[in-house]
Order: sequence, then C-alpha cells, then structure tokens
Amino acid sequence: MAGKGEKVDIIAFGAHPDDVEIGAGAFLAKEAALGYKVGIVDLTRGEMGSRGTPDIRAGEADRAAQILGAVWRLNLEMPDGNISVERESVMKVARVLREYRPSIVLAPYWDDRHPDHVKTSQLITEAHFKAGLQKLEPELEAFRPNVILYYFLNRMEKYSFIVDVSDYYRQKQEAVSAHHSQFGPGGLKPLAALGVKAPLQFIESRDRFQGAQIGTAYGEAFLVKNAIPIDDPMKIWGS
Repeated sequence: MAGKGEKVDIIAFGAHPDDVEIGAGAFLAKEAALGYKVGIVDLTRGEMGSRGTPDIRAGEADRAAQILGAVWRLNLEMPDGNISVERESVMKVARVLREYRPSIVLAPYWDDRHPDHVKTSQLITEAHFKAGLQKLEPELEAFRPNVILYYFLNRMEKYSFIVDVSDYYRQKQEAVSAHHSQFGPGGLKPLAALGVKAPLQFIESRDRFQGAQIGTAYGEAFLVKNAIPIDDPMKIWGS
C-alpha cells in the first residue's frame, strides 16, 4: 500500500491478516473518517490457514485496509502458529512503534482460545513497554504510545468502554468480506478461529449486542488496563 513510512495516530496489531477487521474494523474506519491516520500491522502471513495462500491473503489484506481507510498496512512475517514473546519479536514491534509513533495501539485481548492471539497480546504489551526504554537500542529514539486498547475476537468480557460504530459498520462488513479466501464459500478458517459455524453472523450478532448496551445499532468494545480519566461526568451523563 502507498503511505508506508507515514507516521500515524493509531496502529492496530493482529496475529493474522483479518483479526483487526473482525475485532475493531468499524472503529478504525470511524477514526480514519474523523481525520486520524490509521496503520495496520499483521504479525504473520496466515500461512497455516486451511484456505488461501500467503500471496492471496496479502492482496485481500491490502483491499481490506483500503476499505477501512488505513494509510498503510505492514506484515512482520512472523511464523503463523508459532508467535513467540522473545527479544527479536519484541524489538520488531518496538521498532514499529518508535518509527511510526502512534498515540493509540490496538491489540487482541489476552484471554483467547487461539494461542496466536494470546501470544500477540503478550507481545504487543511487552513491546509497548520496551519501546519507551531509552537505553534499549538507542539508535532509534525511544517512544511509548499513550495506551493499548485491547479488542475482542472470541470472548466478550471485562470491557472498559464501547464505541458507537453504527455509521461505519458497512465498511467493517466489506473489509471482513474482502478476505474472501477465509469468509467466502468454502472458507474453513473462521470455524477454527471463532469456533462457530456461521462466523459472519456471529460477528454481527456480537457487535449488535455491544451496540445495544449503549443504545446504538452497532458497537465495538475495548479493554484498557489503566484508569480512564474523566474531567466532567456531566458531559457524559448529564441530561
């Protein structure tokens, strides 16, 4: 994609080239439409998937990123099915954070049935911290994003807030469907990833449920580990 090398406001990390779309696609589309620059980083090429080659999946990923309005999408080419939280992998992610300097980072929630999602969450969390250490690879200036927003793939629990994404949900659906090798006729990967027989319906039902909790058509939920500062609760709950 064009724009690689451009600094961004938000970077969304996923283990595979469709995780970000499933968990936070509408949020990213909304932020892009609001004028914020969004980047997407896939850790693996999804080469262990039952359907689609790495080259096919790369093309699908680029199309999905364009639909969401991302300015670039990168792939760190870590081994699918064997993501590890060790120095080399941590520093790959830390260098991305230092180079593109986002304010917000997205990562999958750490309690998940897929080991790659669990490892990705752990890896991004550690890299987020390490990226801010000045004496660690000092040739690239230290930088730590303000917050990690953890998005949900399989489980829905312990979320900190829900974003109204109703106006951007069609873009999410189009971006998910752009991964045709996975979600088209005969795609088996969603069965393994989500544990359900109708993955697109599952995703929409989950997001409708999240939206219903805040009185909107669709929502996407996120978890943060740090406290959320609120200057004036009346601006949120006042009549």
